[in-house]
Amino acid sequence: MAVLDLSAEIWREALAMPVGQEPDILILEGTWWRERAVGRRLAHLTDVAELPFPDMFTGRHGAARVAYCCAYGAARAVEPAHIFAQMGTRLIVQIGTCGAIHPSLRAGMVMVPQTVAARDGISQLYGAPEVLTLDHVWGDRARQEVTAMGLLHRGGGHLTWPSLFAQSDAMCAGWAAEGLVSVDMEASATVAAAAYFGVPAIALLSVWDALPEGKTFLDPLDPAASAALARADEAVFDVALRLGMEVASRRAA
Repeated sequence: MAVLDLSAEIWREALAMPVGQEPDILILEGTWWRERAVGRRLAHLTDVAELPFPDMFTGRHGAARVAYCCAYGAARAVEPAHIFAQMGTRLIVQIGTCGAIHPSLRAGMVMVPQTVAARDGISQLYGAPEVLTLDHVWGDRARQEVTAMGLLHRGGGHLTWPSLFAQSDAMCAGWAAEGLVSVDMEASATVAAAAYFGVPAIALLSVWDALPEGKTFLDPLDPAASAALARADEAVFDVALRLGMEVASRRAA
């Protein structure tokens, strides 16, 4: 039987996760620096365990049951999103970094998109339209939390693209002309898989590259921008954990 046709019961058996024990929230992070990210994120959780599938972890944050996976690129991110959404996880949050397409974005801002153009090569296999809408209720809650932390955030139209390397100046100019604000490599696939199984999903992305200025991750940030990016990087995970605790409180109620 092909994977898309597998039942939730098969995933539960494979992960030894009975009904009622599925995580409240799945937090996915797209980054090259997997070892560093995993160590930092899991330090915020208790009762941490790696699941039978590698690089998929569960733990607790207060009353919230949390799943975390560092998954770089749409083809990888869609796998845990698919599994946990099908098993009934109540919220999926994509974190990581994004490149600025609109010149108003600066390093250290947090992008909380309302929509995402799905050009990742995966999303349409889950029946996704060309443009996906992210969950507005959880998106609003995330913006409130980001504001409470004193960080600047931006909404609008986001783009998920298959490769960080296969991007040209002409492409970036074209995306800007479409009104797109930022770009990453995972968000639309994560949202598409979640939507396929009826699970809300949002993205919380720290702004890094300044594409309108021709700057990529290879260009060093000045100290102030580097510090702002570090604060935003911590904040997106913290906000995701806070949302997970809200999901847990609703489950308990």
